[in-house]
Amino acid sequence: MLPALGIVVLAIGVLNGAVSANSPTIGQRTPIVPEVPDPKMPMPSAANWKDPGYLKIVWIQSPNCDARKAGSPIDTIVVHSTAIDSLEKTTEVFQRTKENPVSSHFTIGKDGSIVQNVSTFERAWHAGVSKDAAGRPSVNHYSIGIELVNLDDGKDGYPEAQLQALCGIIAEMKRRFPIKQIVSHEFIAIPPGRKIDPANFPWGRLKYLGLPMYYGQNKN
Repeated sequence: MLPALGIVVLAIGVLNGAVSANSPTIGQRTPIVPEVPDPKMPMPSAANWKDPGYLKIVWIQSPNCDARKAGSPIDTIVVHSTAIDSLEKTTEVFQRTKENPVSSHFTIGKDGSIVQNVSTFERAWHAGVSKDAAGRPSVNHYSIGIELVNLDDGKDGYPEAQLQALCGIIAEMKRRFPIKQIVSHEFIAIPPGRKIDPANFPWGRLKYLGLPMYYGQNKN
């Protein structure tokens, strides 16, 4: 795991059922350990926004999420591109609760900056009407959505720093969950052709992760 991504582990672990070190323990002495702070922060104002930097992460919670369907595995990575030109603007869109509210679990800027938007134990709203190669519907139930800041015009590139951050997150998710496939938003979108992202993505960069990949338009 890339050391700078360690906060990903902190973020997805601490806020989901962890007991505070200061919680009373029946019949036992409370351990004297510092309480881990909540890593989430509110959306900064435009004047105070600053991308976190290469392989650094901040958690700016999106309200657009809910509980996963009971019993759903977390076994799929969905790669998206934002069609928005900055990490700040994408994060702001994920704060909107009216007119097609959306979110992802992570968004990666072109410089490798990372914003976590939703706990991986919760369902982010990124896939829309969808099914995977096995025909399973509602991909949001069992997937982790990762957005890449990119204009999605087939010309805008994916810089090395951004690709390294993506690889690091997928490797960490693979370690924590039974991830069995990586898919493009284009592949899972219904009807076929509804989405084209991430346009012109270099899929070969993800081969070393050893997972089946499904991208392009799903004709089935």
